[in-house]
Amino acid sequence: MPKRNTHHNVKSHHNGKSHRGATKARSHSRAPQMVNAEWLRDFLSEMLAVEKGGVKLYEKAINELAHSEFEEELTNFLHQTEYHVELCTEMLKAAGGDEDYLSPGAEAAEQKAEGLMAATVPAELRDLNNIENLVLAETKDHWNWEMLASVEKKIADTDLKGTVSQAVREVRKQERAHLDWNERTLTAIATEAASQARSDEEMETDGTERETMDRE
Repeated sequence: MPKRNTHHNVKSHHNGKSHRGATKARSHSRAPQMVNAEWLRDFLSEMLAVEKGGVKLYEKAINELAHSEFEEELTNFLHQTEYHVELCTEMLKAAGGDEDYLSPGAEAAEQKAEGLMAATVPAELRDLNNIENLVLAETKDHWNWEMLASVEKKIADTDLKGTVSQAVREVRKQERAHLDWNERTLTAIATEAASQARSDEEMETDGTERETMDRE
């Protein structure tokens, strides 16, 4: 009777166990990591501060507006941003946070908004300055919501995940629209200013030429 190769069988059995163990380890490493609860509260605090700053910037832009054709859209965005404040407050509370607490990111957001509000320019540049401020604020705002959307599925608490998912579905398209419109409007106002500057230069040149002709 031929002798069985027990060494080979033991080795195969060992390799099988090692393979299963490695597969299990790789499977475990691919499991999605949940969002840190403290990080999420701080981030939602920052989002709330950015939205509150946006409300102030929209109010300033409307109060100082010279281009009346932009008032309706700016007012619409103001109302939407006020609603975003409500949503961020709701999410922060659902995450166990305090709306009066300012995370480090929220404090920085407040300081940035105050800095934009404090900038002074000549009257003819107010619309340009205010819309530029909104482009800066909406760029950050849009990124915040995209970031939140990227981690919403990794929120461990089911109720909180549902609250965040609903808010993201409501707001993402609005934030994209806010940023796009303010960028287009900033370009339009800047182009208008450039054309106006050219017209003033041409008028000055024409006046100088007439004075020269009169003297001759």
